[in-house]
Amino acid sequence: MVLRSRANELFLLLLVCGFLALACVSLQQSMPAARTRSAPLAAGFCLLFLAAHFALCRLSPECDQVLLPVVALLAGVGLVFAVRLNPASASLAAKQLVWLALGLLLMLATVRAMEQYAVLRRYQYLAAFGGLALMAVTALIGKEVNGSRLWLGFGGFYFQVTEAMKLLLVIFLAGYLADRRYVLAAVSTRWRAFRVPTLPYLVPLVVIWGFTLALMAWQHDLGAMLLLLCVTLLLLYVASGRRAFVVAGLVIVLLNLWLAYHAFGYVHTRVDLWLHPLTHVHDSGYQLAQSIYAFANGGVLGTGLGRGQPLDIPVVQTDFIFAAIGEELGSAGALAIIALYLVLAFRGLRIGTRQPADFGMLLAVGATAILAIQAMVIAAGDLALIPITGITLPFVSYGGSSIVVNFVLLGMLLRLSTSRPLERA
Repeated sequence: MVLRSRANELFLLLLVCGFLALACVSLQQSMPAARTRSAPLAAGFCLLFLAAHFALCRLSPECDQVLLPVVALLAGVGLVFAVRLNPASASLAAKQLVWLALGLLLMLATVRAMEQYAVLRRYQYLAAFGGLALMAVTALIGKEVNGSRLWLGFGGFYFQVTEAMKLLLVIFLAGYLADRRYVLAAVSTRWRAFRVPTLPYLVPLVVIWGFTLALMAWQHDLGAMLLLLCVTLLLLYVASGRRAFVVAGLVIVLLNLWLAYHAFGYVHTRVDLWLHPLTHVHDSGYQLAQSIYAFANGGVLGTGLGRGQPLDIPVVQTDFIFAAIGEELGSAGALAIIALYLVLAFRGLRIGTRQPADFGMLLAVGATAILAIQAMVIAAGDLALIPITGITLPFVSYGGSSIVVNFVLLGMLLRLSTSRPLERA
């Protein structure tokens, strides 16, 4: 009966496995070098997600049955392109599969550990200050890559700390805003013709955010800064229902962009490339120009797997994986990926609206917003609709830190989807 109760999830996962098999066959026809490597990787991928399904049947049989298959399809596309972008060697795809295995393991551990998730509310400040401490240490002694000091680790193993900060900040914001939701919604003072929120209730949030923004600016991580600002504004609005927070937040975002544009050379360059993406094709704008050309070359149905030129784009496996998808699967494939993120966002927000407690609701909305906004930002950046930010496409781009944290967020959503009124915090 337990296995039968999650039959929909199993059916959808089997469809994902069928898609992966077809993708491998298509890739082998166009790239014979990938023939001996894609089949074992695809088999390992299917075994991992089917094992995760059966584990969920035991750990949490009542949790959402759509989230895992949607993520599996996104991760499957990422694995196929990891094989395609490195056909002569299986190292890139093999590493991606290892990170997926670790992510699924942590997802299941999160589902198991969050049986009493309301306990997290007591540690909201510990989560915030713990994240700030990690970021401060990284800014001082972390590894610098492409002008950004974002990596902390040793012995050849490095973790991007800002990825962990996304998770910790969501826990802090959910706890803080749940404690003060009704105060923020109701209490205000009058300044001339305007009603403004009483500032003392915002001081802890402003202080923590001030340190967070300062550290991210020091680390040159504009993408994570904008992502977390957007998530914070969304949660403030959800918690209070006051548009004044959104307006004030947008002013702060624009002010930060203006200051970053004039203070940091790399931000100045990215904004100029966004405004004039094809004026520096042979130097600083080469990467963005190749991304635009890739989408144009793909057309509606794409060139086909293995038949495009995505390797012309530097760092295509991380920041510009969406451009590779747009070239070889066309705008139809790119829109299908966006549709999967919309389904993920809809299910996550649906889970949030069904929470019996404010903390659970804000936690679900925050986790969903991290994934959805990040996908929107990277897709828009690859299409030159906004300045490129350097963040990754959730579950699709190559990268261990992002995959691990995103699967923990998925585990939180799965656990929250089984909430009962008796768990009210």
